[in-house]
Amino acid sequence: MIKLIVFDLGNVILPFEHRQIAKKLHEKSAYRSDFNAEEVFSFMFETHKGLINEFETGQISSEEFFGLLKDRYKLNLTFEGFKDIWNPIFTENLKVNEAILYLKSKGYPLFILSNTNELHFSYIIEKYPIVHEMDEWILSFEIGVKKPDVGIYKMIFEKMDVAGNEVFYIDDIEQYVDTARALGIKGMVFKNADQLWKEIGDIVENKRQ
Repeated sequence: MIKLIVFDLGNVILPFEHRQIAKKLHEKSAYRSDFNAEEVFSFMFETHKGLINEFETGQISSEEFFGLLKDRYKLNLTFEGFKDIWNPIFTENLKVNEAILYLKSKGYPLFILSNTNELHFSYIIEKYPIVHEMDEWILSFEIGVKKPDVGIYKMIFEKMDVAGNEVFYIDDIEQYVDTARALGIKGMVFKNADQLWKEIGDIVENKRQ
């Protein structure tokens, strides 16, 4: 029986688009004719190599992250101006919000498990009240590891005394769900809210039996 439900944040609770950041930063560069927005995107977000990995594991601060970008691309931008580009990339999935509130009403503990950074999460907790419905936040920049490192998943069991098969994990990236499953956690690769509601219905029904 499922006793704990764990949600990824980005593209599950809050859809987002990173490429708009690269485009806007490119426009702020004094040397933008020397490279394109795709180069900025790759430098920041390329899997395993992008600067975002150091930021999302807390190895560099928000100010250091901005400073490295500003120096590399000669950005005509203040830190506050950077935040205005970096942060407002999210929207709300209201059907997912409804699912979270429904699960809360049924008494399920709810966690967030997210690869994220200090700037984004500070913005999110101010702008999106739904995250305050969660019982725990497991955040990569706070604990120093990010998905798919098993260390971040093991934090679930440090926060709550449950077995793997009592946890249900929801993430939009298949690799991350597969890592959870390797630890005995049940999971789903999120596609849309209707799919989520079906899974929730099964979980609640099984609890009744």
